[in-house]
Amino acid sequence: MGRAADTAGAGTVGAPANDVPAAGPAWPQAAAALFAKDLRAEMRTKVAVSAIGVFTLSALLLIGLATATLKGAQIPIPQSDLTRPAWDPAGKMALLWVLLCFAAFTGLAHAFVHEEEAGTSLALRLSMPAGAVYAGKLAFNLALIFAVALVATPLYMLITGMPSGPPPVFLLVMLGGCAGLAAAATIVAALAAKARGTGALYSALGLPILFVFLALLLNAAKTLYASPQPVLDVVKAVGGLFSYGLLLITVSALTFGFIWEE
Repeated sequence: MGRAADTAGAGTVGAPANDVPAAGPAWPQAAAALFAKDLRAEMRTKVAVSAIGVFTLSALLLIGLATATLKGAQIPIPQSDLTRPAWDPAGKMALLWVLLCFAAFTGLAHAFVHEEEAGTSLALRLSMPAGAVYAGKLAFNLALIFAVALVATPLYMLITGMPSGPPPVFLLVMLGGCAGLAAAATIVAALAAKARGTGALYSALGLPILFVFLALLLNAAKTLYASPQPVLDVVKAVGGLFSYGLLLITVSALTFGFIWEE
């Protein structure tokens, strides 16, 4: 009897390792899977693309009609025989970023709202860590805002006559600006979704974040078109954009778990 008990105990201890439940997907694989899922869902429904596309095209048309007379207009400088453009390049870039900000907050709100509406948020909480959810949603919003900027910026430059300035600096400003917009839209969308918020709440939550970010973008625009263009000023302007975006992503990643699990 004791020998049988010993045999039974040994059989329990020596159970095969494949009886142990397999662990969940690793963090990068989980984030990539969520990104792919959102991309497939967007290609099927086209909710965010439609919202951003309609808003962007309408805004570009209105901007073109409203600024047609300013495109090549010149105004005299007081007490001088010189003239200056009625609408300078820095002002044109500032309006471009206002357009992209509204476009981002029009369509990127669906990052978390549709999870709550479809009832899939609980499944996400159970299947992957909060950090992977944030990374997957951020990657999707980054891809979406980069695609919008890639289409809208050349059209805007054609309509308004905005020059690019030094191409490397222009590219860095656009990259830093789009990354910051995606980071702001992602964390604000998470807050609004958990609060069962509407578009009005989404905009209200995003205003404090965007106020500082737009100020940095305006400073970068002035530096981009300054003449002469000191290297130190360029580094400060572009570095400020990327630093704010990185800070926003870091703080969002650290606090997202508390927002997501509540």
